[in-house]
Amino acid sequence: MSDVQTKRGFWARVADSFLPRSTEDAPTLAVPAWLRRATPWVIVAVIAWFVVCSLIWPVGMWFQVDLEVYRAGGLTVLDGRSLYDHPLVASLMFTYTPFAAIIFAPLALLPLGTITTTVYTIITVLLLLFAVARCWRWLGFKRDRAVVGVVLLCTALALMFEPVRTTLYLGQINVLLLAIVVGDLLRTRKSSWTGVGVGIAAGIKLTPLVFIPYLLLTRQFKAAGVAMASFVGTIALGFVLKPKDAYSYWIGGKFGEVSRVGDVWSPGNQTLRGFLARLVSPPEATQNIWVVGAAVIGVLGFAAAVVAHRRGEELLAVSVVGLLSTAVSPYSWSHHWVWFVPLFIFALHRALTTRKASMWVLTAYVFITAFAWPVGFPVHDPGARAATGIWAIDWAGDVVTRNEYVICFLVTAVFTLVHLRRSKAVASADGVIDNLDRRAQPVK
Repeated sequence: MSDVQTKRGFWARVADSFLPRSTEDAPTLAVPAWLRRATPWVIVAVIAWFVVCSLIWPVGMWFQVDLEVYRAGGLTVLDGRSLYDHPLVASLMFTYTPFAAIIFAPLALLPLGTITTTVYTIITVLLLLFAVARCWRWLGFKRDRAVVGVVLLCTALALMFEPVRTTLYLGQINVLLLAIVVGDLLRTRKSSWTGVGVGIAAGIKLTPLVFIPYLLLTRQFKAAGVAMASFVGTIALGFVLKPKDAYSYWIGGKFGEVSRVGDVWSPGNQTLRGFLARLVSPPEATQNIWVVGAAVIGVLGFAAAVVAHRRGEELLAVSVVGLLSTAVSPYSWSHHWVWFVPLFIFALHRALTTRKASMWVLTAYVFITAFAWPVGFPVHDPGARAATGIWAIDWAGDVVTRNEYVICFLVTAVFTLVHLRRSKAVASADGVIDNLDRRAQPVK
């Protein structure tokens, strides 16, 4: 075999890992000419934006202090120090599980600075590309230039979403969690491993636990059991390798200390609890209201996700549950809302296949909500931290923009229930979608 053939085989395997080959009878995605022509320009514009802003505001684009905290947490696994008794970097505490510190341990082997930042950024962008490709692959279209182009376009646009941009800015792991869960639940074939990713993601950060009730409600009992077993396994590993910290976190109650994360009323807390705390003074008075409200939107979110699943819209269902996980959490930073990415893909997919104005409106609404609107880029301060996102805009008495992520979740859940109320169910009794061809077909 020639070197050229070997190289082609290698890159073919790389392509298959991101966007597996489709079957011969898979439908073709019809992409409008204007969108095909715009794709390369959008990609170039996004790259140029990152390059120019990085040169002008290097700290404002690549602060990545959370990456330092992860590295410091991983270092405690190697040197035996405590995870939770004191701040690890400046005044920043480690707020993740002992299992998370264990998987962060390899970061401690890398030096602080450009090397670690570069490795992290490349891996995160590749994980984002994987998550986007996985979503489009699940939709069942033939892998051709049209689909590859849309995957690249959505990845470029996602890089301009505030949750993704801030994830890169802080050196966060939200895209990693998104890729793990999407890769786990959006499988094109049945697998006995389904649920492992959810359990591991929850073992790193607790919010993906919300996917386990979803699996139970959609009668995917085996996947729910696998997810729970995997989650328990991460806890057990923490007790083996970091016993004192595991005791402090799981039994001592560190996992429930919201004060270790930040002020509940902060605009950066894009949750129902933050929403209420910004409306009522003092914020502590909203505790009971939040508990009731969280239960209500939990029912709303799960109902929407179950309906979406039964109608064969698994991508929408997973997106809704992901958004729910951030909305009901006591504290979710804006960059936790990376679930706007699969929601945007669902909306764009339906807009392209149905040509309905309502789907184009939803696509535009999600984009406007998630986009990293430049709010604070001081021209004369290269060390300034960038402020981006609709929630950072002081407008409409703070009620709309400061709470837009939660509002978007509520709009999405209601839209799902209304939009799919008359669609035909395609999920079998065991929760498995048995008419996969419908994924690539327009909704009648």
